[in-house]
Amino acid sequence: MSNVHPSAVVDPQAILAPDVTVGPWCVILGPVTLGPRCVLHHNVTLKGPLTVGENNVFHPHVAIGYEPQDLKFDPSRGDTGIVIGSHNVFREGFTAHRATHPRPTTIGDHNYFMVNSHVAHDCLVANHVTMVNGSLIAGHVELHDHCILGGGAVVHQFCRVGMLAMIAGAAGTLKDLPPFCVMHDPKFIGSINLVGLRRAGLRQHIDPVRKAFDLMFRQGHTKQIALALIAGQIPDDPMVKVFTRFIAESTRGIARYVPANRRTAGDDDSNV
Repeated sequence: MSNVHPSAVVDPQAILAPDVTVGPWCVILGPVTLGPRCVLHHNVTLKGPLTVGENNVFHPHVAIGYEPQDLKFDPSRGDTGIVIGSHNVFREGFTAHRATHPRPTTIGDHNYFMVNSHVAHDCLVANHVTMVNGSLIAGHVELHDHCILGGGAVVHQFCRVGMLAMIAGAAGTLKDLPPFCVMHDPKFIGSINLVGLRRAGLRQHIDPVRKAFDLMFRQGHTKQIALALIAGQIPDDPMVKVFTRFIAESTRGIARYVPANRRTAGDDDSNV
């Protein structure tokens, strides 16, 4: 039987695995499903529709499943809410909002959300993502596998952050950030994520990714020409294919590359 503290409030619609732990003063509202070995420390609030996998840890003052911060949203209508995978850690003050569309706000597996980070409505967070303290993603954002948002980093609505990409602390993007790229300053790509590639065991792909990055950002080509050159010169590397596919599929545009020694107050975030 689940270990539920006497001060907790659990809705009759909720379904809890037998080994779930619900701490003091937690509130579970509506159709919430919690998988095996989930742990809710004190003062956690979960609101359905919400489906949660196994081995998730919710620290104090986490609030998941409330209505989106969207003035057009009709709270009386039903929706698919939020779906969360397994082995995630939600630190103090984390918030995530339910969807406005048929696809639920979705969080995958093995993600780490630090203090006061926020996932907005209709977002898709993949796997092994880290959101550092105070980082925020707006509605309809996609965070792909192993990407990192530094402290206070922000992502504009409808943007995508690619695999193993990183946004530095206090920076933010108004456009898509391709895989393996690092945004050092607000709005600008500065380099590739060499440390991330090495830690992910992808050392053999570093040189091909470097070459693709150079063709895309440093040689002054248009996006279409750069993609064609990359396809011709580096046709077989799978990580390069991840990089080029992300760029080719972008509808919002790609953040601009500007070397650190050439940035001025007048730089903008034009597409490549």
